[in-house]
Amino acid sequence: MATTHYSRNKSGAIVTTNNTLSSSVALVQSGSSVGMRDFTQQTVFVDIDNTTSASTVTLQASHDGSTWFTLDSKTYAAAATTNDVFSYNSHLPFMRSAISTLSAAKVIVDITGGN
Repeated sequence: MATTHYSRNKSGAIVTTNNTLSSSVALVQSGSSVGMRDFTQQTVFVDIDNTTSASTVTLQASHDGSTWFTLDSKTYAAAATTNDVFSYNSHLPFMRSAISTLSAAKVIVDITGGN
């Protein structure tokens, strides 16, 4: 898993986290949480390249960074190559993604926020 964090500065830059899964075995992976407390708009970008099996991406939010609930969950079929965008206009203090796959897949999830 590769994680990249950017923090908000006085010019209003975005904050982002990246959860990347490249796997050929059964796996469930939760990405790093990202603090969204200062942002009223959140956008999640999903990039899928499934080769032999379906993958599920679950977007989660938390009020405290440790108790997580599901915002959205979507399963992408085998042999799917697609991009998705999810948008939220809520006060979500923390967000993360959870990715699961049963076989060879490449899944990238980027969470960004701004005002």
